[in-house]
Amino acid sequence: MLTTESYLIAMAVYWAAALIGLPLMRRLWFAKPMTRAGGAVLGLLAGVLLAPAFPGPDVSSMAPALIVVLFNTLFGEGFESALSAAMWLSAASLAGMIIGLLLTGRRSK
Repeated sequence: MLTTESYLIAMAVYWAAALIGLPLMRRLWFAKPMTRAGGAVLGLLAGVLLAPAFPGPDVSSMAPALIVVLFNTLFGEGFESALSAAMWLSAASLAGMIIGLLLTGRRSK
């Protein structure tokens, strides 16, 4: 089991890797003038990678929502145990997509 300090370090490393990876994805996968669709996809990826969720009802620490949904669905009691994390993941994905669309639209004008 992780201690509080090691848990915080692990989450910081995960978020740092995601924040470093997003500009690299932007640079390698998308056209130089970012289109609205590209901004939406990049925002969606940011939402998926950065969304936190509680792994279970009695757990006080958070984990990446994508990992929680996958592990609870595959190794837990099924999708019912991952429903809360899936809602967090869906909301963060939608928010990331909207923010990506808005920022891309603002830059293109």
